[in-house]
Parts: sequence; structure tokens; C-alpha cells
Amino acid sequence: MFKVIVLACIFLCVQAQYAPVDYGYGVPNPYQYSYSSPAIGGSSSHSESGDGAGRVTGAYSVVDEDGRSRTVEYVADELGFRANIVTNEPGTSNQAPADVTISSSADDGFGGYGAGYGL
Repeated sequence: MFKVIVLACIFLCVQAQYAPVDYGYGVPNPYQYSYSSPAIGGSSSHSESGDGAGRVTGAYSVVDEDGRSRTVEYVADELGFRANIVTNEPGTSNQAPADVTISSSADDGFGGYGAGYGL
């Protein structure tokens, strides 16, 4: 009988769950922001907006004084995160891994920053 009681207690402990916690985040509010920041030797910018229903879209760009640049446009929604990247950074190549599209106008990277690894 003792074993039955112990097994019943173990079973109840295993089946126990934490009560859901309400962190009070509530419904997301729509938002929008952007900035552009010139800097010595380059610039960067970023813009993003959220629709209040969980969909976020945005873009950012970075430009260096030597002409290297990267622009990323992205969407995050019920389908996940997706990005399109346009760059001329050495060592990059055109690719499409995991819902990300990379469009590169750089050479193959040999002798450049990518050392031929083809990011």
C-alpha cells in the first residue's frame, strides 16, 4: 500500500504544471522610428515600423569611406524572420540561406577581406 501511495504522489508531482504567468505586456502598439547618422568615414541609418499585430518591417544600411556598403531590408511576422541583403563587401557572394537573400556585387573575395571564404 505504501508503494501505491508513493507512486501516486510521484505521478501527481510529474503531472503538476506551473500556473501561466501574465507579464502584463498587453497588446502591442503600432510604432515607427528612423535615424540617419553620418560619421567620420561613413554613415549608417535604420528605420523600422510595427503594425501592432506582430508584423515588423524595417531596413538598415551601413556605408564605409572606402565604398563598402550593406543594406538589409527585413520582415518579421507570423511566417518568421526574412531578410534581403544587398552588399558589395569583399568576400561575399549571391546566396539564399534560410529565408535570407544575399545579393553581392563584390568579387570572389580572393585577396580581400573574405580571404576567399565567400560569406
